[in-house]
Amino acid sequence: MSSRHAGALFALLRQGLTLGVDYGTHSLEALLAVAETVEENVYAIDSFRRTGEGIEFALDNPPLRVGAFGAIRLAVDGTFVPPERVRWRAGEGREWRTADSVGPATPLWWAPGDRTEFAVLGTFGVDGRPSTVRLELRSTAIPPLVWFEFTETLEEKAPPP
Repeated sequence: MSSRHAGALFALLRQGLTLGVDYGTHSLEALLAVAETVEENVYAIDSFRRTGEGIEFALDNPPLRVGAFGAIRLAVDGTFVPPERVRWRAGEGREWRTADSVGPATPLWWAPGDRTEFAVLGTFGVDGRPSTVRLELRSTAIPPLVWFEFTETLEEKAPPP
């Protein structure tokens, strides 16, 4: 674990303890419940699949975070994938874009209810073991970095009918 990562964890722990002292432990339980609800409603369950080219997954954006994002970074099991190997599209049948095509002039627009599919080219994960995917979206709004993380076991994609 890097010292930067450890520092972030200690800062989060300190903030959690401060909330617990100031507002009681029930407030921490409520925040955890909200975080779990958001995660359950963003990640499209069972969408994490192995394909012939790599992996894919989908996110369903609830009406909590909207806007334009000028950069996308994606990590699988702690290793960031080069942006030219990360593709996304805003719904089935739409044109694929790569993460390196996203910038201030050509952002990823994310509106409430949008389903966004991601395909990552390369070899990832071990069958039967969970993999962790972290998606980071850089915004010009506050907060500037929005991230989402999930851990799931890769499954083979069913062949088309």
